[in-house]
Amino acid sequence: MSLSSATEATLQKVAGEFEVEVMTELQEGREQSLALVLASKRETAEAASKVLETSTKQAEALQRQIIGAAELEARNSQLKVLELAVEDVFSSAVSQIPKLENKRYQASLRKLLAEAIDVIGPNALVSANSKDSKEVFSIAKGIKGERGRLTPGDKRLDTIGGVVLSTPDKTIRFDNTFEARLERLRPTLRKEVAALLNG
Repeated sequence: MSLSSATEATLQKVAGEFEVEVMTELQEGREQSLALVLASKRETAEAASKVLETSTKQAEALQRQIIGAAELEARNSQLKVLELAVEDVFSSAVSQIPKLENKRYQASLRKLLAEAIDVIGPNALVSANSKDSKEVFSIAKGIKGERGRLTPGDKRLDTIGGVVLSTPDKTIRFDNTFEARLERLRPTLRKEVAALLNG
């Protein structure tokens, strides 16, 4: 073997080792690149999954909010209809009072006065509208045991009918006018109308 053959063999050996080393580094670089690509794919998939999950949650929340607002609006509309129905019933009842025949009206007035006396007692001040004032005292004389105990109140009432009784010292007052009675019946009437509307 000559020098050039020895040099050539050494060069080939070094070149072979260099090639193996370069190929090893290339293989390692390729494997690292593949690992990075796979990691990037995994991270991208996870990020996309999170975005999708967040979007789904936001869509569900928005859907619940829209449904809740619609239900609330429907409930409010239903309450408005209910209030209008109750108001119609009240208006109708109030408009019928002046149309009552005299005997029915007197019977109603007698009942209102008797109830008020039961609450306030027989020793009371009585107020009524100008139309009913004389009638109230006439009726009072007919209520057993109540003669002479009721005295006229200070003023005439602005009402369609009924009475207001108060103690002589005016510390207790009971409003038993038609309007006050209807107002006290409003919660019960509201329930009945709601039951009718809801079937």
